[in-house]
Parts: sequence; structure tokens; C-alpha cells
Amino acid sequence: MRIDFRRGVHLAIGLVASSTLLTSNLMAEPAHAFVRHPAYGRSVNREAIRQRLARQQRASRSGTRTRGAVAPAPSPTPVLAAAGGGDDARWQRLRNCEAGGNYQRNSGNGYYGAYQMSAGTWHSLGYGGLPHQAPPEVQDQAARKLQARSGWGQWPACSRRIGAR
Repeated sequence: MRIDFRRGVHLAIGLVASSTLLTSNLMAEPAHAFVRHPAYGRSVNREAIRQRLARQQRASRSGTRTRGAVAPAPSPTPVLAAAGGGDDARWQRLRNCEAGGNYQRNSGNGYYGAYQMSAGTWHSLGYGGLPHQAPPEVQDQAARKLQARSGWGQWPACSRRIGAR
């Protein structure tokens, strides 16, 4: 009886009492192609891991994939511009870019509020607490004060996107 594997490379590992040659594909993959999985304690093919990671990255770039019906995209809620100044539209676009116009946004990355300020920047402007806990008028005032002090570079990506320099 001969055991065939899907690869054409076979290694003779011994004879059985019935004189049947047993074969295996142990040498089909080089030893460095496998890595010991820390959780399972077994060997895992490196190429399979690379392919799985590539598929996950492609899926994450293309958004969430669903089977069946596609859920409609949520409609954005309009954000009203704060009173004061002639460039309210620019500030509204900045808020929408930074935090989706959400004054209570806590991103979990150390930046808070509609203008995604760090706590250190917020305190250096003379305010207490955290930016996302302050009312919208105070956040608008702080953002304008920060822009007057340091320029649009405080929001590099969004200021370029909205054309504020």
C-alpha cells in the first residue's frame, strides 16, 4: 500500500512488514517555511500566514464586506457653524474633517473634541478639563486662539484638505 500526498516529492521513511513503501511530503516544504505557532505549539506555514494577512489587509482597505443585502450608509447630520468671524465655513469644514463635526468626540488616541486637541494643548490655552467636555462655543474659541498662536499647522492633514494655510 502506498500513501500519496498532493506534492510530487516523496521521501522514503521505511518499509512495512508487507514490503510496502511508505511515503511522505516532509521534504516538500523547506524547514524555514514553517514557524512554531505560540498559542497552539504546532508548526504553521509562513506562506499561508502571509496570504491570510494580505487578504485581511485588502479587506480592511475596501471596507467592511457583507454578504447578502448591503446596508445603506448613514446620512451625515449637518453641523451648524458657530457664531463669530467671517470664516465660519472654513472652521466647519475643519471640524467635519477632524472629528466628523462631533464636539463630544473622544477618539481614544489622546485627542478630544471637534478639533481633536490633546489635553496638554487644551491646558496650555488656559482651559480646564478635557476639550470634549467643554461646550461647542468654548471649543471654537480655543481653536481660534490656537490657530492665532500657532497657525494652521496644528491640524496638518485637514488644513491642507480644506485649503487653509
